[in-house]
Amino acid sequence: MAPFYGIVIEQSLADPAFAETLDVVQRKRDPDGSWVFLLVRIASDRLFTELERIREALAGDQPWYAHFFSGEKIAVVFPEAIISMTTDAASWEAAIAHGLTLGIPREQLDFWPHSTEQLEEAFTISLADLD
Repeated sequence: MAPFYGIVIEQSLADPAFAETLDVVQRKRDPDGSWVFLLVRIASDRLFTELERIREALAGDQPWYAHFFSGEKIAVVFPEAIISMTTDAASWEAAIAHGLTLGIPREQLDFWPHSTEQLEEAFTISLADLD
């Protein structure tokens, strides 16, 4: 099965050293330099275990989330919940509603990237070269 890829913001982790326990494929700093995006790969047979570890590692100081995708599947990890959905935006209602209750601005609940093409554009890499 294809792995899941996702984005974890380094600053969202209560302990930055936790990032060293993940399969980080690439790091990328946002344009203004305030956040570091970690491109993380998770083997599909370890998805539940790894998402739980990430959920527990998210800091409680701000409303953070991480998200992962493979094919048409998306998993959104909040500190208190993991929500499964698809790449069809109509399936995002529960995740958006949950994020809004945490105070996450709606424009940040776009779960981008959520396709191979978007991820390759965002990180200027080829996922085919990673597998």
